[in-house]
Amino acid sequence: MQRLSHWIRQKIWVLKAMIVSQVSAYTDFGVSFAAFAWTAAGATLSAALGAVAGGITNCLLNYKWTFRTADCPVSHVAVKYALVWVGSLLLNSYGTEFFYRLMLDSSLLDLWGVVKNLRFTFARLGVSLIVSVFWNLLLQKNFVYRTVRFDHLLARPIEAMRRK
Repeated sequence: MQRLSHWIRQKIWVLKAMIVSQVSAYTDFGVSFAAFAWTAAGATLSAALGAVAGGITNCLLNYKWTFRTADCPVSHVAVKYALVWVGSLLLNSYGTEFFYRLMLDSSLLDLWGVVKNLRFTFARLGVSLIVSVFWNLLLQKNFVYRTVRFDHLLARPIEAMRRK
């Protein structure tokens, strides 16, 4: 019975993580594509703006709904999330730019008539999928939303900031 209960909790956690990921991705992509299509923002800035919006959405929903643990203070989660998020922002922004530029120089895509916006979309979606699985989810599950040794390094500076 205990195995079944653990199995069910694990499946619910995965479902919650998937839902939060989708909502965050829709926010990220919506902002990213709107910035690219409707403003003069380039691929890097558009991806970065989307990542900011999606990151804020992701952190709030995951903390409140998916990963909430009593033993990990909110301030520690915020700092660790910010560190992981900066890495995600850089990987998404520059990864999107890299693959977008590769696709811009593709004579095959030119031959097929693939427009600039669609090339950006392919680059953005591909990079986002890789970063979300191999960076965000792994680090959130194993670092951000649980107490780890790094939390002890955070305790003093955070406490000092609270006293000020």
